Amino acid sequence: MKQLYAISILIFLFTGYAKAQETHGIQQPVTTQDEVNSSLNIDIAKIKLPPLSVLYENARSTPSIEILEKEKQLQKKILAKEKRSWMSLFNAFGNISHGIADNIGSLIYRYTGTEQTSWSVGGSVSVPLETLFDLPGRVKRQRIQVDIAELKKQQAYEELKIQIAHLYVQILSNIETLQRSAEHLALYKGASAIAEQEYRNRRTTIEAVAQTKEKEFGANQGFAALRSTINDQLLMLEIISHTPILTIQEELSATDGMDKSENTELK
Repeated sequence: MKQLYAISILIFLFTGYAKAQETHGIQQPVTTQDEVNSSLNIDIAKIKLPPLSVLYENARSTPSIEILEKEKQLQKKILAKEKRSWMSLFNAFGNISHGIADNIGSLIYRYTGTEQTSWSVGGSVSVPLETLFDLPGRVKRQRIQVDIAELKKQQAYEELKIQIAHLYVQILSNIETLQRSAEHLALYKGASAIAEQEYRNRRTTIEAVAQTKEKEFGANQGFAALRSTINDQLLMLEIISHTPILTIQEELSATDGMDKSENTELK
């Protein structure tokens, strides 16, 4: 029912358009793939991905990996503290005093004026047996915590690399598909233009033109959907790899546009 409704609208539109153009004999040029790309504001040839090695290396600076790196450093600090924990078994103290001695009797105060200095140094050892025998075990357990932190970081990094590789392959495949889709869209646009001209020349029916237009519409929708998917994948790859991709592409496009405008002004 929807297709019949769409065809009816197309028939009405093309009938009026054909009558308006019939007396003028205007020839519409066939649409090319370059025209399709320029009209949709996309330059497929300039979509270039950095090497995977660059993406992998830049991914090390992502916040998720840096958090795990900080956790590993924290565990190392705790390990260093555990290695020095034996020092808590020993206590050392010292005291020093300096002054002038006086002699005070029951009734008479006598100032002797003797300068005196005294000092004392001491130490103590407290050895809880449980703490003493557990010192090697505490160091070993903390070494295990350091290893666990390192393994968590490596695991997160490997998972991130898998995501990057998966997106990388998908984007390359979709770019190739997008190029073929642009070719098909250009063909359908050209076929639509030819069908319209044939209808104006009374060599085809309006139903045939409507069918061609419907195919062109479907090809256009598929092209736009695939282009949107590639943009989403590029943005995702840029985020998880911590590497500018679309930003560079936009800067290159802006530079090319400025160069073209300058060349046009010079001409």
